Amino acid sequence: GIRRRVLEEAALLNPEVAFARAAAAETDRPHHLLQVHLAGPPVGQGNPDDAVAVALVLGGEGIDGEMPAHGAVEIALLAIGYGLAGLGYIVSATFLPVIARQAIPGSVWLDLFWPLFGLGIMVGALLASRIRSASDLRWRLLVCSLIQALGIGIGLWWPSSAGFALGSLLLGLPMTATTYFAMQEARRVAPRHSVALMGLLTTVYGLGQVAGPPLTALFLARSASVDRGFALALLVAAGALVLGATIFAVMARLFPARRP
Repeated sequence: GIRRRVLEEAALLNPEVAFARAAAAETDRPHHLLQVHLAGPPVGQGNPDDAVAVALVLGGEGIDGEMPAHGAVEIALLAIGYGLAGLGYIVSATFLPVIARQAIPGSVWLDLFWPLFGLGIMVGALLASRIRSASDLRWRLLVCSLIQALGIGIGLWWPSSAGFALGSLLLGLPMTATTYFAMQEARRVAPRHSVALMGLLTTVYGLGQVAGPPLTALFLARSASVDRGFALALLVAAGALVLGATIFAVMARLFPARRP
């Protein structure tokens, strides 16, 4: 590959030329850094054949551009965690009006929970786009999943107008932020194949969304009451989000983010 050729040529070149060629070879890969250091006589002095090339490759790829050994594991865990996020939020988001009508029939707030959910999405998108911290994206995804799980839990254990209102806001708040952070993480994990990984994440997230309503219908069909069926579905949804948050935490611990 380009990097191997650069290193082979570097041993026969002076430091300035070697570094220039290395930098030029890397211009199409902004997420990686290749530095070539030559130990040998300065330019124009001594024998250039005596120069020794030492390469330091940072950013997650080997000398021939292969993924690191744990790359596939990171991708699988990221996909599973993101898919669980899709499953977790969709149950409450889809059946929110129905669940609220079952819990607080006749409330004047029934038609306001959806707008509150949308307000949470807008606020979350604005906040996520303005985060400039260098914190690990997996921890951000963990926080997003836990916030949504909390929103579901509040509506489940505090079935009132205030409970559903607060739960709607918390459920919507991290929704766009989750997608935003997950796509950024895809670029970090697989910078040379980020588009393909983004497509995989979108597919898995969609599968989670598709699985939510049938799963809820199954609980409703096998429960003694509608309230119990929705409660079980919400518990599973919250559990999926907590499990996804746990996966993101495991990723952050096992595979620390590499930074140039």
